[in-house]
Amino acid sequence: MSPLRQKNINYAFETDSDVENCGFLSLWLTSCAFLLGLVAISSKERWLLPLFFATAYAVVLYTYLRAIRMWRDAMNPLCLVLTIATLRFFVPGLMFLSGAEPPDEVGSLFHLMQLSDDEWLWGHTLALVGILAVAMGWLLIQPRGTSEKPLKFHLSAGLQYASLAAMLVGFMALFAFFSMNASVGAILSGSFRATTVQVGTGKYFFLSYLLIVGSVLLCCYLLTKGFRWYALVPVGVSMLAYWPLGGRGRAVISVVGGFILLWYSDREWKGWSKLTVRPVHLLTVPLIVLFILLVFYVGSHYRGDPDQRAVSAELSITGLWLYLKGAVYTDLGQLHSLAGAIAIGPAVLGGQTFMGSLSWPLSAFVPIPGRSAGVFIVETLLGFTDDQKWGVNATLIGDAYLNFGLWGVPIVMGIYGALLKLIYVKFREGAIHSAIYALVIVYGMQMLWGSIEIWSQALTILCFAFAVILLGNTVFNLQAQTYRSGLAQNRGYVQ
Repeated sequence: MSPLRQKNINYAFETDSDVENCGFLSLWLTSCAFLLGLVAISSKERWLLPLFFATAYAVVLYTYLRAIRMWRDAMNPLCLVLTIATLRFFVPGLMFLSGAEPPDEVGSLFHLMQLSDDEWLWGHTLALVGILAVAMGWLLIQPRGTSEKPLKFHLSAGLQYASLAAMLVGFMALFAFFSMNASVGAILSGSFRATTVQVGTGKYFFLSYLLIVGSVLLCCYLLTKGFRWYALVPVGVSMLAYWPLGGRGRAVISVVGGFILLWYSDREWKGWSKLTVRPVHLLTVPLIVLFILLVFYVGSHYRGDPDQRAVSAELSITGLWLYLKGAVYTDLGQLHSLAGAIAIGPAVLGGQTFMGSLSWPLSAFVPIPGRSAGVFIVETLLGFTDDQKWGVNATLIGDAYLNFGLWGVPIVMGIYGALLKLIYVKFREGAIHSAIYALVIVYGMQMLWGSIEIWSQALTILCFAFAVILLGNTVFNLQAQTYRSGLAQNRGYVQ
């Protein structure tokens, strides 16, 4: 039996009327700020922007604090969205408003993209409008009940073997994919991202997602057995295995999923009735932020140009500071994608990005038009200097703007926010397993800062997760029961 505390929990408010009244007030404030921003960006009236920025940021802060108070959960999806938006959009936007100049190497990239100050300004406005639309979609979904059930953490004994088998198969597929496309020297040089992937090896890459699925499920199983930080070992192994590919976002997915599971297992132990801040929380949050920054910094150093690495010689505090000065605009920050989308214009892709992505896996067999918004931004503003195409993270807001225009942004982002709320409510009611929820939220957040093109990865991950759970509850669970029965017989404990 799981050692996680099984208890009934109540929402922060005592009556439904309190929840609804506070929810309607938040929805009204968010709607007012959203409409003000929509009027400003559609009319291009610059005199409205100071009022909009002040109103929007005040509403964002209020919405963030209110979501924590309402759900007694600082890791609820709305708070995660607002945190990511602050890092990706708001910080670089406010720095540009304050007149801060990016480093020369970053500024030269923006110069090549031919982004004007107006395009940065309206890109900042578009980011706020999109995030406010997410908050509106979230607030439109109001829970009807006030009682909650214990979170679903329990996994059968067979899941530990099924998860280990999934990790093994995923690691072997990842090794096959790597060895078929690069040499061992690519691991040392960090140059795999520049490698042209051979046709036919993509199936091994998709199969390698079993490594992520297995590590997250094994982490969840270890948490139910009373392990705490040791439960993060499987997801740490998954991160290290993906590290040679050079994609830091994909590498940290399993670790972030493990942290989410650790957070909610802690809530189950200590309850939700109080939201208290302990000294350990004041230490843990900065450590998590520092860990993420270090992962991005080390990753940029690892996959960077060899000559540049030779000049920097080694990782250092000075190097980290220099990295952050530029990364806040292009690596951690993503506002340049929205500024580029503003420069190109609305609805130029005609929905091709969404049709090609959401029709997967049908699009793999039937010719359905699809176009990457991130690649389109680079192709239009920079062009390609060689045969290898590349792109920026267009973000879900940029996808909506380039495919459907300005009015497509509130529709797409509002649906996104509503879906997050529905998933979260079902999770808090115990209808969605915690491991499945962690995977859904991680890929949902990656879709926000990346693109709707993450859909194929997310769907593959979920299918693998359900398959591994099914095998763990049937084949592997039967084997585990047989093993325990045989062990009991050998020890003479059969009744």
